[in-house]
Amino acid sequence: MVLDFLKSKGFYSAYLLVILMLIGSVVLEQKDILFPEIAGMAMGVMVFPVPHWIRNPVHLWLSPTLAAFIGTFMNALSLPPLMKIWLGLVVVVLLMHIFRVHFGPTIPAALLPIFLGLDNYVFAISTAVFTFVIMLAAFKGRDPKKFSGGTQKFRKVTDTVIITVILGLWIGLAIAADAVFLIIPPVFALIFEVFHMETFTWNMIPRRLTVLTITGILSVGVYHLLDGSIIGIGVINVLITIILCKLFKMPIPVAFGVSLMPLIVPEWSTWAFPIGVFVTTGGLMCISAGYRQLRNKPSVVGA
Repeated sequence: MVLDFLKSKGFYSAYLLVILMLIGSVVLEQKDILFPEIAGMAMGVMVFPVPHWIRNPVHLWLSPTLAAFIGTFMNALSLPPLMKIWLGLVVVVLLMHIFRVHFGPTIPAALLPIFLGLDNYVFAISTAVFTFVIMLAAFKGRDPKKFSGGTQKFRKVTDTVIITVILGLWIGLAIAADAVFLIIPPVFALIFEVFHMETFTWNMIPRRLTVLTITGILSVGVYHLLDGSIIGIGVINVLITIILCKLFKMPIPVAFGVSLMPLIVPEWSTWAFPIGVFVTTGGLMCISAGYRQLRNKPSVVGA
């Protein structure tokens, strides 16, 4: 079943796009080209189609692109790094709300250049190029009939404010504790989306947590096994991740972003990284499930 899936046209297309990004970073000697979430976006459009992602294909290009430019611009401000991250998070979430954007990976697109302290726009331009291709793939594979009629429910302001504060506090505490391995941008994208789900229960956590944690463990193992080879690590880690998603019957696009993170920052290539993935994913998902249970309690009683 897994082997049949790996032969699909959608997988080949998404895999090729990721490989092109990896090759581009090596050939051009520009590590800033690497944006782990490109792998997650490609899989979430071409392999595991996420309905609310492909509903508005233009958002797949404009949202992360603008976020990447905004994040890079923040580095020109005379502010402490944490203040830049907080400001970038607030600005991007605010814009997502104004333009009714449901695309969670917009957040890591803004945070990563700030976190890495990028002072050029290579990352932003690269993001624009690769997300444009993903947008075209979404238009090609999108069935307009599925989205005709009716309106999509948008997230509540209260929920958005609360999860933004939670993510901001999590990042602040991680930086204050010098625990960079607890800052996992792809996971933040996942949490932002599940926090707004109408139903997110405790039993929805284990498989997601398992897939992401094993992905973190294996991605670091492959990183050390291949001695930091960008192309080799990326190719193998993406392949391992898609196999994990199929074995656990849990398609999680952001897992592909997690699989490429060891290529970006030294702290994400240590054995502390999978611990960070487990703690961050588990902790924030438990908060999300607890909040959703509390939020839905009045309606259950009223029924």
